[in-house]
Amino acid sequence: MSADDDIDAVEVEDSLSYVDEAQSYGSNFSERVMLILSGAVAFIFGAITAPIEALVNLVVGLIGAFTDGGVAWIGAFTTEPAQYVSESFDAGAAGFTNTAFAELGPFLPWLGVIVSIGVVFIVTWYLDRRDSDVVGLGVDLPVIGNEDDGDVSDEID
Repeated sequence: MSADDDIDAVEVEDSLSYVDEAQSYGSNFSERVMLILSGAVAFIFGAITAPIEALVNLVVGLIGAFTDGGVAWIGAFTTEPAQYVSESFDAGAAGFTNTAFAELGPFLPWLGVIVSIGVVFIVTWYLDRRDSDVVGLGVDLPVIGNEDDGDVSDEID
């Protein structure tokens, strides 16, 4: 045997000792490596995903706020006035039954219809004076017939 063979034998023994040491850890070593690597991968992708998710949540939150505000804005000019008129009619009807109007008997519904038509006439006249179809908005509804918006020739001075 030469000196080179002795060096090679020592290197082989050292290498085998590392292999034996790694095998002594068994499958737990590979499981630990996988756990560490999976934690690192989860951290990296979490660091990438979290800012994107925060940005998307910001945009969605802003759109949601504008949606809620739009619903409230539309309700303020449509639903709430309609509910006010409805409640005033209900209160008026209750007032008719508790006062001297109760003496009208079968003529009470006719009086209620006349008052309701009068209220609708006043609101329509007001909207025609403003050249609009919806209170607070410049919306044209073809059923009402106030299509000459901006035309002051039909207005009373």
